[in-house]
Amino acid sequence: MTQKTILEMISKYHKGYLGSFCTREGLPVEILTMRDRRGHILGYQGDSNELTTWCENGQFDKSCKSDTPYDLMCAREVPATQELWANEYENGRKEFFPTKEAAGFARTIGFVRTVHFREVLPGEGA
Repeated sequence: MTQKTILEMISKYHKGYLGSFCTREGLPVEILTMRDRRGHILGYQGDSNELTTWCENGQFDKSCKSDTPYDLMCAREVPATQELWANEYENGRKEFFPTKEAAGFARTIGFVRTVHFREVLPGEGA
């Protein structure tokens, strides 16, 4: 399996952090500029095409006083465990699926069993 990563929130936003960013609710953030002409941070949240503006301290609330789910947070990329399910058939054929439900739905004639695969990351038990 190819190594996949997810964002892990590590702290409130602070100037000078060079890592990745996300919102308080965990959406990844792509920063375009850390300081526009008004002193604001500009970027995109998740898959949105709409530009988001944050206060200089990373808060979404324009009064810069209250916490919201949209506040900017410092994050880091960490390895993510990957899982998949394979349906095995009498003729040796295998089909792979991202969820157990999808594997169950796709069963056809000659089905023998569904096998669950889970990647073991470095540092996890054997």
